[in-house]
Amino acid sequence: MKFSVVALLLAALAAMAQYPDFFLGSVSVGQNPADVCLSLDGNRAYVAVGFGFATVIDVNNYSDFSLAGLANIDGEPITLQCDASSDYLYVADQENNLVHVVDTSSFSIVKEFGICPEPSDMILSPLENRIYLSHKSGMITVIDTENQEVTDVFWAGSEIYSMAVNPSASLVFAADNKSPKETVINTVSGAVTHFNSGMDSFGCTVSGDGSRLFLSCPSWELIEVVDAESFTVETTVACPGNTPGRMAALPDLPYLYGVCQDQNSITVIGTDDLVVKGDIAVTGGPANIAVHPDGERLFVVCTGDNKLKVFGFNPSGITPQCSKLALTVLNSPSSAPSLVISSTDTGRADLRIFDVAGRTVQTESFSVAPGTANKIMVGNLPQGVFVAAVSMKGYSSEARFVVLRR
Repeated sequence: MKFSVVALLLAALAAMAQYPDFFLGSVSVGQNPADVCLSLDGNRAYVAVGFGFATVIDVNNYSDFSLAGLANIDGEPITLQCDASSDYLYVADQENNLVHVVDTSSFSIVKEFGICPEPSDMILSPLENRIYLSHKSGMITVIDTENQEVTDVFWAGSEIYSMAVNPSASLVFAADNKSPKETVINTVSGAVTHFNSGMDSFGCTVSGDGSRLFLSCPSWELIEVVDAESFTVETTVACPGNTPGRMAALPDLPYLYGVCQDQNSITVIGTDDLVVKGDIAVTGGPANIAVHPDGERLFVVCTGDNKLKVFGFNPSGITPQCSKLALTVLNSPSSAPSLVISSTDTGRADLRIFDVAGRTVQTESFSVAPGTANKIMVGNLPQGVFVAAVSMKGYSSEARFVVLRR
């Protein structure tokens, strides 16, 4: 009987543990933090501080977050990454176009080597003991962490700010902010391929099971969902007003998180139903995000107050989205997007589609009922970005979609 009670209690707690929004603590890291990474053993967090430091934070099993030390960087750190052993930290310096290799036990620089200008992001692939460093110019630098040297430099795109690696570490994805073609790097063979996403992508991350790639486009206020095996676009998720730049997904729960610096929030999206769940308020201008190796905590650096903040699980801080009337976009961007409208109530819904100038270009009126999805085909619209708005009984929902040239 006692075991059953305990089991039920644990099940209830697991059911509640959905969104990381329980504030665990923060620590000041220095002026202009730009990036955060975690050691693979989970004991430390490292922050690239533009003022000239790599700040080292002891996690201490979340009992507190204490400053372990500083690695002085004579330059402007912009991104950083640990190697698989957690013995060395690689810090990209955008002022001097260098990578500084830091001994994580002494916090001293043991090696430096030159890189292409404008470093932007770093991803570790422990499968081949490599770190991939992207550059805004579209170049990728490959670093061998065993020999601590550059082994390859190649062109990957037009403007790269963000990369992601799949759970098996076999593929690295690079989002292109000035081209509709995204880059896929096979970490074993070194092969580089591209696929057409149809939009300029600022941020990217991979779902916990590795099946989906998520691309963010703040200018279109969209997150695009891509099949990570076939590289085909599944759908888009509209995030009007709160479209994240940097994103992260937890490995064991179906949620995607993105930081919205201008809105001082983290957007929460369900990766199973592709619905925006709500926002977590984060003061201080959240700029970048990382997931702890335990898969249960988010580490967020904020440029407004120069702090690293840590969040755990508790759904109370989410500002929920209204689910009475749902509007989902399919096949966007494409030449023939479509919309799906569903409701938990019965009634007659009105749909209007606007162009970016606010002019109505299509209207529909139809009946909705619980358990029934209404699929609306978009008319013969020109290429561009459009807003769909559906309303019924005081409820409303909006979504953006993109029409490509036929």
